[in-house]
Amino acid sequence: MKKQWYGALGATLALGLALSAAAPVQAASVTYVEQGKDSILVKVKHGKNADQIAAKAGVQKGKRLGKSDWHVFQVPAGKLSFWLDKLKQNGDVELVEADQEVSILTTTPNDPNFSSQWYLNKIQAPQAWDFTQGSSMRKIAILDTGVDVDHPDLIGKVLTGYDFVNGDTNADDDQGHGTAVAGVAAAYGNNSIGTAGVDWNAKILPVKVLNASGSGTTSNIINGIYYAADQGANVINLSLAGGSYSSAMQAAINYAYNAGAIIVAAADDYANPSYPAGYANVVGVTATSSTDVPSINASYIDIGAPGINITTTKMGGGIATYSGASYSAAIVSGVMTLGWSCNLSYSNTTVQNRVLTQVDPIAGAAFGRVNAFKTVYGF
Repeated sequence: MKKQWYGALGATLALGLALSAAAPVQAASVTYVEQGKDSILVKVKHGKNADQIAAKAGVQKGKRLGKSDWHVFQVPAGKLSFWLDKLKQNGDVELVEADQEVSILTTTPNDPNFSSQWYLNKIQAPQAWDFTQGSSMRKIAILDTGVDVDHPDLIGKVLTGYDFVNGDTNADDDQGHGTAVAGVAAAYGNNSIGTAGVDWNAKILPVKVLNASGSGTTSNIINGIYYAADQGANVINLSLAGGSYSSAMQAAINYAYNAGAIIVAAADDYANPSYPAGYANVVGVTATSSTDVPSINASYIDIGAPGINITTTKMGGGIATYSGASYSAAIVSGVMTLGWSCNLSYSNTTVQNRVLTQVDPIAGAAFGRVNAFKTVYGF
């Protein structure tokens, strides 16, 4: 059976009374769900034929993961351990993993008329906008439930993406989470409507890897990372969390990072470490309160960002207010491209290091809270 991942949309923020006005959230847990067929991620040895390996084992080969040697094998339901052991014994197979299922946590938005974006002042975004409002030459890939391409605060900046859930180029949102995340990072600013994103001009590449109920497989996320990298995404935002370490996902992350992308991921309060925030070459983000109290203080966290009462774009138009590390990650993604707009020739490593070092200190933590003005000033 597939392991269930729970995402960071509604990760409870352990910040006492600071959460009293935020959206109610559900606690994360790990369950196992029975599917019609189980999926296994198989890395074949370089030069070996995955179709022949699957046929010899008596299972069905599915999609390849990007340009890697990883493939998805479909095996009969209810015997996952048997097939994992059987395929590990094949001399042409290098690694075998279960295809974990990931899902976001559901939340209920606060008053949709509440439009105070306190967090923009907290990270000194208005001061940063005196120097730059971003560049249309920077692209943020939102790997999520899709993005509402017709939202007035996003229309025209959302590129044609891909839907790995249904296998087509219609990456429109059917759940709402992806639209909210996209708006935090890069909604239009100074246009007299809705809200302002951190980066007013960055383009949004929607990559739908989660379905209408907010769930999806590890293999879809991996393929989404490869796709975003191949499409030239400068920043890849992963506002989801859960599951255990996957060599296949680490390989995809390394591919994207080596292609020049910055990968930003939200950290789940209920896992230590939380993945994908805990992978190498990923900027792990925790939520912070209005008084800079972090939700998580752990060694794998790289930076904090506001995560309570975040007002942003709502699927179908209008605005809503949410809480969770999902939106903290989106803030950091927006600051990454905002800083990058100061000099488009900078490498991903240069920009990432700039954002991670030009921060406001958090008491008792080795990391700081993101600051847009410090990032762009003199950069």
